[in-house]
Amino acid sequence: MKRFLDSRELIRRLKEGSPIEVEGDVVRLPRFSEIKEMVPDDFGGKGNQELIVAKARTATWCLWPLERKAKFSAKDAEKFAAVLQALQEELPAKPVKGWVLTTAPVADEARSALNEGEHRINRVPV
Repeated sequence: MKRFLDSRELIRRLKEGSPIEVEGDVVRLPRFSEIKEMVPDDFGGKGNQELIVAKARTATWCLWPLERKAKFSAKDAEKFAAVLQALQEELPAKPVKGWVLTTAPVADEARSALNEGEHRINRVPV
């Protein structure tokens, strides 16, 4: 499961269009026309964490593979939502879907905040 935290491996899976199974949930992915690694500064956001931005016909996906031990808090969810908003402003033609893949425990408030915005967060077992 930790393979989903390696950017190269995750990009390879996105290019293949392989479903991703995490936490017992199978996520079927669309075909992406463009996949690249970016940092929020590249599109006017704040932060230096590496993100994977994948453009499909109907939406743009922004994936954040995050390996850490500290809990993913509501404040982290707010920061990610701000990054997604900056990406949405940069690419207004399609909706942006966010997905956090993390080894950290996830606070209920963080999960609720992301789910409310129709984004995903999954804990990847180590």
